Amino acid sequence: MSLQDQEAFLKSIHPFGLLTPTELARVTNAMNIAYYTKDTVMISPQKIPEFLYIIIKGEVGEYHDNELIKIYHNQNSFDADALLYGKTEDTFLVHEELICFEIKKETFRQLLESNGVFKAYFLTDLANRIQSAKQKEYTTQLSGFMLARVSDSFLHKACVVTPQMPILGALHKMDSMDAKCILVDDEGDYGIVTDSTVRKRLVYEGYDKHAPIGPIALRPIISIEANDFLFNALLYLTKNAIKRIVVTDHGKVVGVLEQLDLLSYFANHTYLVSVQIRKAKDVDALKKASQDFVHIIKKLHAKGTKVEYISQLISELNEQVYRKLYEMMVPKELQQKACLVVMGSEGRKEQMLKTDQDNALIIENEADAPAFKEVMERYTQTLLDFGYPACEGGIMVSNPYWRKSFKAFRVELARYLESPRKDDYMHLAIFYDALAVAGNKTLLAKLKDSIYEQMAGKDIFMANFAKAALLFETPISFFSNLKADENRLDVKKGGIFPIVQGVRSLALEYHVEETETIRRIHALKSKKIFEEHFGDALVEAFDTLMSMRLKEQLFSTERGETRHNFIRTDKLNQLETELLKDSFKIVDQFKRFLVHHFKINMVQ
Repeated sequence: MSLQDQEAFLKSIHPFGLLTPTELARVTNAMNIAYYTKDTVMISPQKIPEFLYIIIKGEVGEYHDNELIKIYHNQNSFDADALLYGKTEDTFLVHEELICFEIKKETFRQLLESNGVFKAYFLTDLANRIQSAKQKEYTTQLSGFMLARVSDSFLHKACVVTPQMPILGALHKMDSMDAKCILVDDEGDYGIVTDSTVRKRLVYEGYDKHAPIGPIALRPIISIEANDFLFNALLYLTKNAIKRIVVTDHGKVVGVLEQLDLLSYFANHTYLVSVQIRKAKDVDALKKASQDFVHIIKKLHAKGTKVEYISQLISELNEQVYRKLYEMMVPKELQQKACLVVMGSEGRKEQMLKTDQDNALIIENEADAPAFKEVMERYTQTLLDFGYPACEGGIMVSNPYWRKSFKAFRVELARYLESPRKDDYMHLAIFYDALAVAGNKTLLAKLKDSIYEQMAGKDIFMANFAKAALLFETPISFFSNLKADENRLDVKKGGIFPIVQGVRSLALEYHVEETETIRRIHALKSKKIFEEHFGDALVEAFDTLMSMRLKEQLFSTERGETRHNFIRTDKLNQLETELLKDSFKIVDQFKRFLVHHFKINMVQ
């Protein structure tokens, strides 16, 4: 292996990728390649190492009190802690013939001193290690964002007129198209007229508003091809100090790219969709605006945006769609006599790609409940047409069970708590995540207050409620290896659901009003329910699992496949594998906390 190959190998391993080129060259020149036979004891309490080992080929087991606790494979390193602290309680034994790099203790310490980020990785807790690893992962994905094309951005329709059209007529046409400029087409020779042009000519120079517009058009126009890189459009705007650029397709004008839209795209494309939703004047326009969500998610994910922020942005847009549709379809005299709520992942603001509809309608006791029947059935059908799939469990406003009076909801919630049947725990969990999006929102707030009032002293109910978090086995072995079935691993059952349900249980017990899982964790931290560092680790684990699922689901969407919750473990790189393992370790730790906290072993 050449020095270049060694350097590339080392750079591909986190956190060595954080080293500068100079540091990387220094360590590459200083490290050796070594060979060890099977059953060699590399490190033990009596044998403190002089090297950090990085495995090229082979397998090493770490033992504590003669019990195997972890296995190291290709690209794994061991044992930094023994080097840093000069002691260990564990033994590292070669399982399979080992070929590895050896980095001298002195060289390793010099790297720690010269590179603060590299040092932080080895000296901070698990949550910070995951954050550091994620940062590296996101950095490698930034190139995708830079490859976006002009056609990926929002383009305004071009208002094109002839040179002979009167200025006033051209302005009326521009207003009717909601355009920001006028393009004057003189047999393929285009000029441009903007608000400032008109103001200057008509107001300051006394030009006749009924005169032809051709003479006041500015030439030449600055244009860019739709297939060009969006980043180049940004460069053109900056270089020429202009606010818009004409977009062409093989020389033919196809639209106008505005500076505000371009900047919004680079900062947050959701702004544009939000405007489209707000301006929608009918259901068709609203549907069109809602179709762009997958595109937004892909772009934000490619930019390395944290899943927490993506889901919040998308949930905000979904709420706007639900609210706008409610206002379009429900007669005005009925709108404030009911409360439309979204539940489950939508209520927790953790839904990104459109999944099942989970919604309900709480109707004032005095209102005419049957009057909502037809309109709510049409509401569900319209959401289906928008691409929001039906809930297999029928948790939708078209179902009378989830469309009833405030009093009926209150009676049912009380029954869940007093004499719960099989599905009632799930129904309460879904309802507890509810978020009001339209109508009289105080109705939902009062119902949640009624839940808290009846929770006191219901320890057995809470233990059974929390027990659902333990339903599925965490897919990691005692030796910290991933447990996958034919290289497929259900990340929802294995990690996301246990965190959501466990945190939801604690939030219900401690009357946390937030609905998002991460905000609930922060609220529980502030209430000292668990240690701050563990709360941080739980947040990072949740974000990791959600991000990996989203990446897989976006990949499935691109291939036209049904979205699922599985991750292909054979497609993960080394860094992703380590992130997944660390996240599942935290999930397991959280489960043990829940068992102890709710005394789950005391209930059947």
